[in-house]
Amino acid sequence: MKLNANNTPIIKRLLASRNSRPLKSILSKIEPADLAGLLGHLNEREGRLLLDALMQIDRASETLCELPEAQLEQYLNYLPKKNLNDLIVSSPVEVATTFLQALPKNQSDELLEEMSEERRWQLRKYLSYPEGSTGRIMQLQTFTLSSKFTASEGLEHLRKHAEEHSIYYIYCVDKNNRLEGVISLRDLATAPPKTVLSTILKKEVVTVQPDVSAEEAAQMVSHYDFIALPVVDESHKLLGLIAVDDVIDIIQEQATADIYASAGLTEDDRVFSTLGFKIKNRLPWMFLNLILAAVASSVVSLFEQTMQELIILASLKNIVAGMGGNTAIQTLTVVTRGLATGDFNFITYFKVVIKETFSGVIIGVVMGIMAGTLVFFWKSNIMVAGVICMSMALNSLVASSFGALVPITLYKLKWDPATGSGVIVTMITDIFSFFSFLGIATLGLKYFT
Repeated sequence: MKLNANNTPIIKRLLASRNSRPLKSILSKIEPADLAGLLGHLNEREGRLLLDALMQIDRASETLCELPEAQLEQYLNYLPKKNLNDLIVSSPVEVATTFLQALPKNQSDELLEEMSEERRWQLRKYLSYPEGSTGRIMQLQTFTLSSKFTASEGLEHLRKHAEEHSIYYIYCVDKNNRLEGVISLRDLATAPPKTVLSTILKKEVVTVQPDVSAEEAAQMVSHYDFIALPVVDESHKLLGLIAVDDVIDIIQEQATADIYASAGLTEDDRVFSTLGFKIKNRLPWMFLNLILAAVASSVVSLFEQTMQELIILASLKNIVAGMGGNTAIQTLTVVTRGLATGDFNFITYFKVVIKETFSGVIIGVVMGIMAGTLVFFWKSNIMVAGVICMSMALNSLVASSFGALVPITLYKLKWDPATGSGVIVTMITDIFSFFSFLGIATLGLKYFT
């Protein structure tokens, strides 16, 4: 059932009246993502009642998983301590650790101490993997078979456990859970019943270790067009897997991070973030932009005499800066995206820089000629037309080259190229655009008038 404008008021009335049977019936038919969205439109009392009802029908875990991290702590605290403990104990390990991370450390430590030793060990083992690593996002539940099974035994085992696992590939392991190979569902289904699995399994398996970054694992899944990728430790024991739905989440997160970084924002700055949080995180970037704008303006001030003698320059200088800025952003976007998606596996950094620079120069020359022609017929001043033509060509050279070099340099230095590239490239482009335009105009006034 899809949540809509008709059943939302009904749910609110049932929450108010605590008419549990009809409420549970409706909630059991609604998708978790819609239930999570409903939480955001309820007041605190209604939210507590809804979570209590979800706990009773065992849907609280999958619903809370759909919430943004910034809101998760708020709704976890709606649960009484016993319910919160039950939620973390009953949830899959990877989900339970998400809940623990959303809580204050002292509260999560207290909850861990109240769990069984085995459960506590599982959760702490999962949390021991680095933040942003494959280990932190892998699915621990995997369907495996012994390579000594026949095809008919394997199919029978598959039928018994099909509802317990999301089965992408059949992984064969030995008695110590070391990965021996992989079999596709098609190969298993079409093999003669008495075929031993060890004779049809593929032994050369692409794997990933848990300490590898999640972005790198996502690129591997995308590169090889896999549905899932097994995660193994140094002794080749199967720990879990990265599925295609995990990859989609990683790509979405990376795209969001890139968009936010280009605007000088953090990923946590969301529409539901507090006013204080927004101001605290945005103010430093605005202060930095103010300083950079002042630097660019100081360059303009060096040529005040030139602008006084040729006032027409004041109305045209922003054209050069704007065109240079657009050239830089286009190059920056292509290169940053290439770094994020692994495009540089197919081309060298040097070739990319050369290609983007030549592209920028050619576009700058074409646009410079067009702008110069327009200015000549508009202002009837051939010197200014020549100035804008040359400065646009030079500025496009600088904009395109730095638009390629800056993100590559930051990437090589192990810094996020999406975070600082925009600010650095914009500053360089603005300063050079004003300097080249007004500098060439100064030389023109000195030698040609």
